[in-house]
Amino acid sequence: MVDAVEQPPHRPDEQLVREVAAVPVQATLLRRALVDWAAAHGLPDELIGEVELAAYEALANAVVHAYPDGAEGTMVLTTTLTPGSLTVTVADTGTWREGESSPNGGRGLPLIRTLAHETTVTTSHTGTTITMTWASRR
Repeated sequence: MVDAVEQPPHRPDEQLVREVAAVPVQATLLRRALVDWAAAHGLPDELIGEVELAAYEALANAVVHAYPDGAEGTMVLTTTLTPGSLTVTVADTGTWREGESSPNGGRGLPLIRTLAHETTVTTSHTGTTITMTWASRR
């Protein structure tokens, strides 16, 4: 009889990558997947709340602003957890429209910048990427 070999505890993947249609229901599903992933990594509730809100704002921006005039497109959520930080990236292949906001809009990027420790918005002819980074506190 062979003795059982003790296996290290299963760790969820250090990275989460999901590409979905840029539609409201998918943004909601991605938000839930992100929260579940963060909780599985033992991140504190306060950090999870900040990440959830900031990422959802970025996803909502992709849904509302990236693909004008009913054009279809996708958005990609990527999370990377390292020993010292958590990075969440939301990318689309749509078109950046400088300075355009609705009467009830225009608060997403300032909110994201308030919540994340570091935020970068990169725009090009191939789309927009919002990268948000937090010091991980686990």
